[in-house]
Amino acid sequence: MTWKPVLTEALLEGQAGVDLKSFLLEQIPPFVAPTDPETWSAEARVLREQARREVFLRGYPRKAVQSPPRVVWGEVLQPCPEYCIRKVRYECYPGYWIPALLYEPARLEGRMPVMLNPNGHHTGGKAAGYKQIRCANLARRGVLALNMEFIGMGELEADRYHGGQAMLNLTGLSGVGLFYLALQKGLDVLLQHSHADPERVGVTGLSGGGWQTIVISALDERVTLSVPVAGYTSMRGRVECALPNDIGDLEQCPVDLTTVLDYQLMTAMLAPRPVLQILNETDDCCFATPRTRPVIYDALQPTWEAFGAGERFQFHSNFDPGTHNYEADNRAALYRFLREQWGLPGPARDTHREREVLPEGQLRVGLPLDQATMQTLAVRRARRLGQQRQSLRTAAERRDLRRRLREVLRLPEFPLASLPTGFATRGGVLAAGPWSLPVSVSRQTKATGTELVLGDGGRAGLGPLPAGHPRAARRFMADLLGTGENACGWQMEMLVETVGQRVLGHQVAQTLALARAVAAATGAERVRLVTHGTRTGVVGLLAAALEPGLFEALLSYNNIASLISLLETGERCETLPALYCFGLLEVADLPELTALLEHVRYGQPSRAVPCLLGCRAGRVPHG
Repeated sequence: MTWKPVLTEALLEGQAGVDLKSFLLEQIPPFVAPTDPETWSAEARVLREQARREVFLRGYPRKAVQSPPRVVWGEVLQPCPEYCIRKVRYECYPGYWIPALLYEPARLEGRMPVMLNPNGHHTGGKAAGYKQIRCANLARRGVLALNMEFIGMGELEADRYHGGQAMLNLTGLSGVGLFYLALQKGLDVLLQHSHADPERVGVTGLSGGGWQTIVISALDERVTLSVPVAGYTSMRGRVECALPNDIGDLEQCPVDLTTVLDYQLMTAMLAPRPVLQILNETDDCCFATPRTRPVIYDALQPTWEAFGAGERFQFHSNFDPGTHNYEADNRAALYRFLREQWGLPGPARDTHREREVLPEGQLRVGLPLDQATMQTLAVRRARRLGQQRQSLRTAAERRDLRRRLREVLRLPEFPLASLPTGFATRGGVLAAGPWSLPVSVSRQTKATGTELVLGDGGRAGLGPLPAGHPRAARRFMADLLGTGENACGWQMEMLVETVGQRVLGHQVAQTLALARAVAAATGAERVRLVTHGTRTGVVGLLAAALEPGLFEALLSYNNIASLISLLETGERCETLPALYCFGLLEVADLPELTALLEHVRYGQPSRAVPCLLGCRAGRVPHG
């Protein structure tokens, strides 16, 4: 006999995606352009501090944020008489260094404008030809231009996988914070220059560099001019757009972002400073002009006009080549804008020579042998948190842990809804809060008990019954959010976290709602919960730990014994996005949860990895 479910007639047929999209849009406040300069300036100051504290720098020690970076200067290159390139690396976080190139004009006198140049997802990183050309031309015009490496690119390729941020999130350290500190400390390096003009501080970059441009420009008031290029859109635009590239990566959709602000509010924070929005008409990557201009330029014009600075908020759309680029036409728009706003000399075109574009190897700065990565930082922090946790000895300590778990999961409450007709025998689609959960039922003769089965692959992915598995008179099989018919893709799950919810919390709440529904339909006093896979294994353990009275037993097949194993093996967050729940390891790892399984028989017949932290916190799992 296999686990093949008896499919219901009322299948979702893609309804889960519709439910999720509607749910996300309900969580994101619609944008209204600020038009009262005095009120908005005060609100922006509050939001700026809140965004740094609750989103971008959450969990980071004050000293690491506020201390000036350690800086190591290296070789000096002289591509031409008009400027030189100074190699430099700076420490943005203890153990994490950023390589960079300072393009310095040959003639240094008085106060000179500075420009931070982040880049996007380009393999060459700071050596990308278009970026070298831009920095060389800025230096020729009298600008101190810092060409910084983007985390994961060029010399920082060890962190090429940006999903590593999720590992830091799991430990309670904001993954996006590393990117933010790289920008903040880059500005520190620029402004420490003896000729830096603090009144003329600009940032510009393409793609991921455009995202970095809007973030640091909005949240660091030292920036006085901003030129983002094809770098961002609103969060509502990301939800509504069918293109995954417009949704973006983890750094572009950080946990809890929209609980504080959105990219439209970030843009409004720049007013009345000079801003040039550059987009590409037929962008083949993301944020093309037709769908992005209405969101990040047209919608914001009233704000600059209210400040009496409409001429400082400008727009350029590139048609040649029109694709995802920061080539000659877009650079010309930048030079014109700088000439207008800062009075820089030089024509509105490139004036470099081809020999000034150097090979990547020649621009290599070098990193310490013990350079950290997002993974090593996360593992080190997770182990330290594990050493600090104490065994649970009293009922009060168990109650407190349950309270903290509910908080870190942002656990919603889903009251028992009316059951579909014939639910006890045929299943159906169960409503749990905003979610529709398809449920199938199989029945066995000469068996007793009621069982709820959850699998990482959903109902259709359940394989043969393991030998020795107990029989059940009724077996209910359901698809949680992210599984089976409710599969929605890792980027949509990421957006759930961005709007302040936790996918893992919703999955746990769905499991509890299903258990109540199954008990109510069958008259069972308690339900046996069975999970198949890593994701549902953690969900089931959390559900049983939070409400052990619902379950007489928990059987977990092919689960893991510790969340730290995800970090140590480098498990990609796309495969298990919900398990990288922000701050969960600050509260508990899986072994500690077993202490909360009061009167619940717990079995792990085929645990996937050894128990890394031991099982001192509770019952020793068997199997």
